[in-house]
Amino acid sequence: GIIDRVDVAPTGEVRIVDYKTGKAPRPEYAEGALFQMKFYALVVWRLKRVIPRRLQLVYLGSGDVVTYDPVRADLERVERKLLALWEAIRQATETGDWRPRPTKLCGWCDHQAHCPEFGGTPPPYPLPVRTAGGDAV
Repeated sequence: GIIDRVDVAPTGEVRIVDYKTGKAPRPEYAEGALFQMKFYALVVWRLKRVIPRRLQLVYLGSGDVVTYDPVRADLERVERKLLALWEAIRQATETGDWRPRPTKLCGWCDHQAHCPEFGGTPPPYPLPVRTAGGDAV
């Protein structure tokens, strides 16, 4: 992702703004939309050593503005989640074991022919798979 806008106040406080062309998501999906913003805040915090004062999602389709004021503990949780996700990706890359995670959106997916969840056959894994002993297969 690319941060759409970063405002820095004379006091040094930072606001990160992201513009969305559609409408605001329903409340049950708002946390997923904020994850992107929290990721941006984490990057700014780790690179610039400042926790952004405010995160804003501006939905141009509906005119809604969603704001969130991050705190250190929340950004640390995001960082732990990202590290766990990265570890899962690393393990799947080493083993070639990429399991589907079905959701309600799977019915809309164009890749069902390749997805084991729909009886499809994934394409051959392009990287060497390592055994438990570390040998490539």
